[in-house]
Amino acid sequence: MGSMKLLVAYFPEGAVVLPRGGEATFIPSVDVPPEKVIGANGAGDAFAAGVIYGLHQNWPMEDTVRLGHAAAAVSLRSLGTTDAVLPVAESLALAKKWGWRIAA
Repeated sequence: MGSMKLLVAYFPEGAVVLPRGGEATFIPSVDVPPEKVIGANGAGDAFAAGVIYGLHQNWPMEDTVRLGHAAAAVSLRSLGTTDAVLPVAESLALAKKWGWRIAA
């Protein structure tokens, strides 16, 4: 009933996107190699930052959420909350290199 237009629920395997009046969509996350994971501190914030950036740039929703996943994935490479942050293009390139989980 409020002004909310979009709901995005993020979890390690992916995200569910539900626009107001639309259908829910599952978008799988990055398949991060286990040996690359140092810590998850800040991964949710990194995901949110990527999604906010994509929304600000008026990207298609799937690209927006994939950027969120990419930002979260690169953040896993450090214990700190910002130490592993990369620019958008580099984050997306690393996510592409690691690949995406397969939707079940």
